[in-house]
Amino acid sequence: MQRTIFHVDLDAFFAAVERVVNPDLIGKPLIVGGIGNRGVVTCASYEAREFGVHAAMPIAIARRLCPQGVFVPTSHDLYGSFSKRFMAILRDHSPVVQTVSVDEAFIDMTGTEKLFGMPLDAAENIRARVHGDLKVTASIGIAPSKLVAKIASDAAKPDGIRLVAPGDEAAFLAPMPARKLPGLGPKAEEALALLGIKTIGDLAGHSLGPLRRALGPNHAESLQQRAMGIDHSEVTTDGEAKSISAETTFNDDSDDLDYLNGRLQQLAERVGARLRKSEKFARTVTLKLRYYDFETITRQTTLPVAGDGDGAISAAGKELLDKAMAHRRAKVRLVGVGVGNLTERVGQLSLLDTDPISLAREDSALSGTVDAIRERFGNAAINRGRT
Repeated sequence: MQRTIFHVDLDAFFAAVERVVNPDLIGKPLIVGGIGNRGVVTCASYEAREFGVHAAMPIAIARRLCPQGVFVPTSHDLYGSFSKRFMAILRDHSPVVQTVSVDEAFIDMTGTEKLFGMPLDAAENIRARVHGDLKVTASIGIAPSKLVAKIASDAAKPDGIRLVAPGDEAAFLAPMPARKLPGLGPKAEEALALLGIKTIGDLAGHSLGPLRRALGPNHAESLQQRAMGIDHSEVTTDGEAKSISAETTFNDDSDDLDYLNGRLQQLAERVGARLRKSEKFARTVTLKLRYYDFETITRQTTLPVAGDGDGAISAAGKELLDKAMAHRRAKVRLVGVGVGNLTERVGQLSLLDTDPISLAREDSALSGTVDAIRERFGNAAINRGRT
């Protein structure tokens, strides 16, 4: 059976929700992300985008580009409540929904024609439900694959529907700039430009040999397949969180290792508390650094033993931070810590008090005690020396 995949994306979601709550903001260049100058733009309304403002731009630059803009801080609880209602609408149409973020998801609509009609009719029904129930607009891409459905929804923005019929995938993608292809980063785009490749169609029709030399054999073949519109990845139903993270942006950039490690410790404790509440163990720890010039790096390491203790998370994060700062000692504006490869919490037995399993168990127990004290007496009731 031919697959029918929808990609549904809410238009300028955060800004749209702010306008639902405060209709006076309708028609104004609205910029969500903070009212200070240290943060970044989370979402820009279409009116603000006309001034060159876009997501991930520093707030200070957005103010210079759009001084008449209205700047509001993010309201994550509000957006979360709208997102839950959005996902509920999608699940009314198919049990196979894969959440990508709070404002977008894939739906496998294969075989639902008897329930909701032909794909365009079903998409129009979803769009009408979103507008009627949430008072925001959605753009929907329809295709036989996730890859093409995603690109089709981008082409449909704002508040539109784009259907790419089976067999038309390559023709649909061909005239688009190569950078529109997911998985093609800036360095790969530069390498392709040296080969004279500017569009997705150029990439699809290029000789594979030069592509392999420029990009590496595996990456070259994968990108060319995707440029042809070939994508067999499945829409996977939403499951439990696969990672937990926390980050903070500093008021003043800093390269002071003691200060950075103190902030990292606080973030590790926040992540550890959430990890223990989820009753999971983590196998990997990730560090995120954003330097003063907005270069952003991530580094990851594997724990000796899967666990949930603050000590293991912070120690791994510190090791990654020390290595990163040794490689580039520059002022940092943001630091983040995350854990991944989550597994079920299982009993760990050991005969030695100093082996990694025993140490992980002690770390977990101590961290759990700290959680209990903070839950009863408040977060300021107890702190570790490093913070």
